[in-house]
This record gives sequence, structure tokens and C-alpha cells, in this order.
Amino acid sequence: RVFTVPIYDIDIEILEEYGLTFDTYFLEADSLAKYIHQAYKDGLDIICQCEYGQSRSAACAAAILEHYCKDGISVFADYRYYPNQLIFNKVKNALSKENESIKGNS
Repeated sequence: RVFTVPIYDIDIEILEEYGLTFDTYFLEADSLAKYIHQAYKDGLDIICQCEYGQSRSAACAAAILEHYCKDGISVFADYRYYPNQLIFNKVKNALSKENESIKGNS
């Protein structure tokens, strides 16, 4: 299974320069959260990979670790990575929203 998202590696301060807002940046986050949840539920390994493997993928991995294991800080503390905080927050929020949706449908 593969979920691909072409996304700018930018910070919240320059979203406007790209014609974006927090709400319009990374519209795929909710779909990604559903995909992550299903992969987790199915017991699959989840591999996050961006072009250099340091920013966007690190942020996604940190959000997943935080959501499921409460250990996202371990990615931020590793000096090999520079997690994009915008992506971290979008994925983390989407995972929380997906979790609430699942609880509401139970």
C-alpha cells in the first residue's frame, strides 16, 4: 500500500506566499489519517519517506508516534531530522479527528 502526497516543505510563516492558509495547506491530511489508521489496524509497518527523509517524512512519523505511542518527541530530539511543524500538526490533528470519528461510529 502506498499513499503519495506532493507537498511543499514550507513553514506557516510563508504559507501566504504560496497562496495558502493553514486550512488550505495539505488538504490530503484527513485522507492520510484514514490510511494510517487502517494500516495500523491491519498491523502493517508504516514507512514515511520524503525527498531527503529529514523534514516532511520526519514530521509525519513524529505525528504517528505521538498519536499511537505518545513518543513523537523522540523524532524532534534526534538531530538527524528537522520535522516540519506544520505537517506534524496537520497529521496529528487529522489523526485525532479520525480517532474521534471512529469512536463516534462505534
